[in-house]
Amino acid sequence: MVVFDSTTLSLLFLPNAAVPTGRDNKPIKHVKERLEALIDQIAQAGESIIIPTPALSEFLVKSVEKTDEFLKTVRASPWFRIEAFDIAAAVEVGQRTAQAIAAGDKREGSRADWTKIKYDRQIVAIALVAGASRIISDDRDVQVIGARWGVQVLSVEDLPIPPELTPPLLRDIEQEDESDNNAVKGNAAPLKKN
Repeated sequence: MVVFDSTTLSLLFLPNAAVPTGRDNKPIKHVKERLEALIDQIAQAGESIIIPTPALSEFLVKSVEKTDEFLKTVRASPWFRIEAFDIAAAVEVGQRTAQAIAAGDKREGSRADWTKIKYDRQIVAIALVAGASRIISDDRDVQVIGARWGVQVLSVEDLPIPPELTPPLLRDIEQEDESDNNAVKGNAAPLKKN
C-alpha cells in the first residue's frame, strides 16, 4: 500500500497545481506522468493507494468546487482507499508526540506551525497503522516526520520517468548507470567506460 498526501493528490488531480522543485531547485519534470505510471504499477500489483482523511481535507480546500466529483472518482476506483484518523492512529500520534516532548523536540525537526505538524503526524500515523510501504509527498514536513518515524517518504522526483518520455540516448545512459550500480552491489567491479 502506498499513501498519497495532499501535495500528491493536487499534482495528480488539479491542472493548476504548483509543480514542486527538485533537489536541483528546478521544477520536477513529468510530474503527472510519473504519478500515473506509479498508479499503473500499483494497480498491476493489486495494491491500494491510501488517502488519509487529514490529507483529503487539505486537498479539498484547494478544490472545494469539485468535491463531489473527486469523491465519486475515488470511491469508484478499486485502487484508492480513504483511511480515517482512527483510534489506532490517535494512539500512535499521542505516544510519539509525548516521546518528542520528553526528548525536548516537540516539533521533531519540523519548522511548520503546530497545527500543520499535527496534520502531518496524523498522515504519517495513518500510513503506519495501515501498513503502507511508503508515502508519496513533496511536503518537507511530512518527509521529516516520516524519516523520524521510520516510514519511507518519496518525492515525485524519486519516481521514474516513464520510458516513453525519456529520449533514447538518456535511456541508454540510465541503463548503463543502473548496470554499473548493480555490479557494484553484487561486489563485482564495474565495467570501465572508454
